[in-house]
Amino acid sequence: MKYIDNKRKLENEAFTELNSIIQNLESNSENSQHILTKLTESLEKILNENLYQAKNDDVSRQHGEILKRIISYAISISNLGSDDNYPLILKLFNLLLQIEYIIVQEHIESLWRIILMSKVESIDICTELLKRILEVYAKSHKMDLYIKSLLSVLSNIQMDAHIILRSPLFFTAILDEFSIKVTSNVSTSQAIEIIALFTSELFSLPGFFEQSIAINKSNKRRKLDEKNITDMKIVDPLILLMVKFLKALKISVSFKDETDKVFQTIFDRFIHPILSRDYSNKDELLHENLLYAALNLHHVLVDISTTYWKNVATSHFVDILFNATLKCPKSILFLNKVRLQHVYQSISSMKYQYDMNDDSIIILRKLIDSVLLTLKEPESPDITWTGKLVDLNEENFVVANFMIILGDWLDVVSNMCYEHHLALIVRFIINWSIIYSSIDLHHLKEVSIGTLCLRHLKSAEFFELKPLRDNFVKVYLEEISKCFKQIEISNENNKELDIILVIGQQSDRPNMLKSVISCFNESVETINPKICFPSTSINKLIKYFNLLHLFPMEYFTKKEVNDLSLLILLIDKWISLIKVESCDEFLDILKCSILCRSLMCKFISCMNRKDDILKKDVSFIIWWISSINMYQTYTVGYINDNETIQDLFEKFIQMTCQVFTSIIRQVLIIFQDNDDFKIDYLNKTVDYFKNLIDSIGESSSKEKDSSSDIIWRFTSEFLKLGIELAESRKQSKTFQLDSDNPVWKSIITLQSVSEKTLIKILSNTLDKAIQEIHNSNNSDDLKWKEKLSIEFKYYNNELKTYKICLQYYRLFKNSELEVMREASNVISLLSKFFKITTSMLHASLLEKDDTLDNKVVLIRCVTLLSIVIEFIFIINYKFNEDILIKIFRFVCDLMKIFYNEDPNNELSKELDTMFNSIISKLSNENYNIIADDILNKLEISSFSGGNNTNDNIIFLIHLTNIFLCKSSYEKLRQLEQKLPNLLCGIGGIAELINKVTYGIQILQILKFLICHRAFSFQSMDIGLVLSTVISLILPKRHYELSEEQEFKELFEEICYLLCDILMHRREQLYHSIPTFIFILQSMFHCFKKTQKSFKNNFKEIQQKDHQGRYISWWESRIKKPLPIESAKIFSRLLTTISKKSNRSSNSNKAFSKHIPSLLAEYIYIQTKNNILEANIRDILKNGIYSLLDLCGQFERDMIMVNLDFVGKNLFKNLWTDYNKEWKYVGRG
Repeated sequence: MKYIDNKRKLENEAFTELNSIIQNLESNSENSQHILTKLTESLEKILNENLYQAKNDDVSRQHGEILKRIISYAISISNLGSDDNYPLILKLFNLLLQIEYIIVQEHIESLWRIILMSKVESIDICTELLKRILEVYAKSHKMDLYIKSLLSVLSNIQMDAHIILRSPLFFTAILDEFSIKVTSNVSTSQAIEIIALFTSELFSLPGFFEQSIAINKSNKRRKLDEKNITDMKIVDPLILLMVKFLKALKISVSFKDETDKVFQTIFDRFIHPILSRDYSNKDELLHENLLYAALNLHHVLVDISTTYWKNVATSHFVDILFNATLKCPKSILFLNKVRLQHVYQSISSMKYQYDMNDDSIIILRKLIDSVLLTLKEPESPDITWTGKLVDLNEENFVVANFMIILGDWLDVVSNMCYEHHLALIVRFIINWSIIYSSIDLHHLKEVSIGTLCLRHLKSAEFFELKPLRDNFVKVYLEEISKCFKQIEISNENNKELDIILVIGQQSDRPNMLKSVISCFNESVETINPKICFPSTSINKLIKYFNLLHLFPMEYFTKKEVNDLSLLILLIDKWISLIKVESCDEFLDILKCSILCRSLMCKFISCMNRKDDILKKDVSFIIWWISSINMYQTYTVGYINDNETIQDLFEKFIQMTCQVFTSIIRQVLIIFQDNDDFKIDYLNKTVDYFKNLIDSIGESSSKEKDSSSDIIWRFTSEFLKLGIELAESRKQSKTFQLDSDNPVWKSIITLQSVSEKTLIKILSNTLDKAIQEIHNSNNSDDLKWKEKLSIEFKYYNNELKTYKICLQYYRLFKNSELEVMREASNVISLLSKFFKITTSMLHASLLEKDDTLDNKVVLIRCVTLLSIVIEFIFIINYKFNEDILIKIFRFVCDLMKIFYNEDPNNELSKELDTMFNSIISKLSNENYNIIADDILNKLEISSFSGGNNTNDNIIFLIHLTNIFLCKSSYEKLRQLEQKLPNLLCGIGGIAELINKVTYGIQILQILKFLICHRAFSFQSMDIGLVLSTVISLILPKRHYELSEEQEFKELFEEICYLLCDILMHRREQLYHSIPTFIFILQSMFHCFKKTQKSFKNNFKEIQQKDHQGRYISWWESRIKKPLPIESAKIFSRLLTTISKKSNRSSNSNKAFSKHIPSLLAEYIYIQTKNNILEANIRDILKNGIYSLLDLCGQFERDMIMVNLDFVGKNLFKNLWTDYNKEWKYVGRG
């Protein structure tokens, strides 16, 4: 009772303050803006403290009168027209609506006027107010009053229709909200009454009303004509609002007949009279506005009522639609929509498969033709449309019309139009997509022809429409041929061009294929580019090819794929004949060729038949490879002008390589091994490569030519395909790996030639390098390193090819003598490699050289080392323990040098890959030897911390990580007995690190061990893991140059590790639960926020408050609370503690004994001048509630005993919330 009296007292005080402001208005000299501000502040106070209580007593009536006076004042101020006051007035009304909406309803029409007159600065406030009004009227089921008052204002206000439609009342967001409220809150019975409000306005429109009565009284006509000037502005907003209402309406079955009658009345009294009247010699603007209204209404009524369409779709109505001639853009737009809608409804209602020759279908096709006649191309590609009718004009009508015809109704148009129109549509879409392909469309906020065309091309609908699909390639070929028709044709010098112009036509295909093959039989060296082709035309070709990339191969038929591949093949050849006169022209040609070859890769996947042109003759792939050298001459000439040419040329080589491998792979797969064509094809290809390789061998003593890189690159790809073929058929007995098989014989021939040439090249190169080193031993001159870098720079592809050649030894068994001969070659290369590598590393240490030249040589040496090691495993060479340890340690030393320099550089990654390869191929016995060596390194590092450099520790963490992660399950099982030693070693390393990043890596290693099923952990092992975690967060631990982000990552990694322990090793955790809880307790402090008063006296209060308490590392290091993402992870960890299962029931009981200390810590961080922010507290709720699930009465008493008065209150509130939000709602 006392609380109610105090509430009323506060209410009286607030309204007394309001009343004093209102009473002093006349005598107050303050400006209106200041007064409105004071009123707004007072109303905000009343709303926030819920002071206004509407009751049927004198006090409430007095307070209501005060609110009415405020409204009257606000309206009077708005009539003055000051722009600065509108935001405050709108905010004032928003507050009043929330306090007492009934009082505001009496002045709603004035409020509409204020909203309509509001300026741009008030848009956000105005939008918020409108949403509030809609919410109030919808909840009170008074949408009829909302619409009635709005229509009343619209019919009387002196504003242009365009200004009204651009007001916040007709914003998309507000209209969408209006639709939602109508759907949710308007019953069908109320809807009929609201429709009557709309129709009464429709039937009283001046131009329409003139024709609905007997026009015999001239004085009445003059009156109506005068009214026309003021009232016709309501048509656009009225129709827009009515259409939104009708679309959102949910019509119940019981009212369906009644609503259908209403709709029929609208048609009989408004739509049909307007559409059927002759408006000649009348006001043209009036005519167009009424027609727009009738068409828009008819369109929406057909959408929402099938009965309506069946009743009105007569032949007479179709004649009206067909014969209608309009000029206004929006009227034409809706006429087209209605025509297309009628065609769709007619087709949908047919119960049988229609015939295109039926009379009814012919009529419908005529309607489609009438629509397509309005489809025009825009005068400029810059023309756009916002998508709103208010912004529609004669210029952007082409965009809106295109959007309707070829967007919303593309399926209807494409299925019903005539063939010539279909080709026109496809041509329209292709051409405008090409025009817009170079424009960035993502930043365009408005709709353009280009955005619509590209959207169609990427849509599933365009893919599924068969009429469009059937015409696309035909039109595409016609359009692309236009690029070439302007060139003078010479049958002697432009055979490619002659064929391009007739592709796709019905011609003698066998002869055409012969002509195509003849184009590629000529040598590239004989080509002398003479053709001049405009750069703009090349750019256009690029756009056409980009267009094809949008389509999946399933879009085209087999014949279309062949036609397109033939076209692209010839264009690729033809552009090589163009005379290049500038760097930009060469770039365009290179881009065009890349696109051609990428499309060929795409098409080859669909060419599964033996008669595909690309498999007709080997001259195609020979020409592709030869073309690289031709283009390379331009690259050398222009490399200084444009740095991107080299990158583009590399992409060009990659695409050529893909085409080559795709064709060879298909030849190997599709044709049988005894097929004469396949044997002949492969033999010709191998002969071509043999000739190229022989030419390299002959010039090996000379300076290396860059063209040899291309040869080895393609040779390695061919040899890879041989290995791929052998491995795929090795299990099945369809492929015999012997010399009698002609396919294998051909491949082995190339392998043998390649291997011999590569051994010769590599031996010569290494001998030269050793000689340079030997000559420089007696001097301090290190210029030999520069010579070595030049010598080694270009041999990457040779080494890769040699590696592939050696892999052939594991595919078949040759004589032991041959294997030993090859092994001797490899060992010879290895000995030379050791000499060079040792010298380079020694020179690097002396000179402290970090140049690229130094790395080039080492990278090549490392590649060779990986080749040698892999070959040793291929021939199953038996190591003794000493040799294995030496090789392993040598590799580790190399890895350490380059990992500590930069873990992400190419050389470091190459070494890691080689190490992984060694680990994966070790026998069990050798694996144990390597594992013992790594464990010894860990043990030595742990007990000799002072003698260890930081680099050694960092690398040892990395080595342990990749060793464990790349070991198989069977090999990790062998480590199970050594798990305690491994954990002790990791723990020892953890105490020596000085950066948070390395701590995170250690946690990731521990997480891997915990989760892997190869290890069986004991309780002692879990204790070792937890002690390692504690060592990382000891209070005295100091990390160098650490950032808040690193602390966040460390925290989250600890959470993940602890969570994995709970999920995978819960039973083994039983004896280490106190340690586990101790870690969690300290982690709570990562989320607390110290209040300002605490910061001001931090040192003094910290000494008193923390006396006798353990201060965790997190408390002393983290300055800002961790973010919400970390809180979510920590909450998930807490929830996992109470996870219920049969296995975890015992451990849950053990946990419950320690939960009080955990919860007490959670309460503690919210006291003593610390707080938890609300968003963090909400995130942690689930985790804290799940801990409370484990607490009984005894545990709750333990918590309460350890808390002070503030803490006890906090825990009581927590317990109340837990019961309310968790326990008794089925979540506990």
